[in-house]
Amino acid sequence: MRVYGLTGAPGCGKSTVLKLFSDLGRYTLDADSLCASIHNTPGGVFHEKLRERWGNSALKSDGTTDKQKIAEIVFSDPSELSWLEGQLYPAMTEQADLFFRQLPENSVAVFEIPLLFERKWNIGLTGTIAVWSPPEIQMRRLSERGWSPEESARRCTAQFSADKKLELADYGIINDESMEKLEQQCKYINNKVFLFS
Repeated sequence: MRVYGLTGAPGCGKSTVLKLFSDLGRYTLDADSLCASIHNTPGGVFHEKLRERWGNSALKSDGTTDKQKIAEIVFSDPSELSWLEGQLYPAMTEQADLFFRQLPENSVAVFEIPLLFERKWNIGLTGTIAVWSPPEIQMRRLSERGWSPEESARRCTAQFSADKKLELADYGIINDESMEKLEQQCKYINNKVFLFS
């Protein structure tokens, strides 16, 4: 089977594009959902490592992770972010591999991975796609999520820029808020790239 990695900077519209590919009949998976599943399933090795590293303050009373507390820790200290990723990525890789192994042999899947290039998840994939938006649109979307300008800047600088991701990708999708254009680009990749690569 063939797996394409989908990425883009925060606020560029990765999730919208993933939904469009799903509507076109492609199997889809997103790393954020895998990550959320790991965070929200208490009692495992991951949660024990969090407790050992940061104490009970990193966990809620129900045993799931306190994402706001963890975000405060890791986005203010790159070494802590690196440590957290070192715990998360092996678990996420294992779950993703299980998902893809269960798909039909000749299928095409799209895997949304925000840190696709930063963490070298592109190795072994059939191809990569980056979603790009103008900076002003990107920042407005992040503001609409409730992110402060400081939080937006901190999270954006923790990964490659939208320009860099577009440069590194095999294929690019420009998301300037025209849904018609976005759909056309996704259909083109679905029909011309997925079917003949």
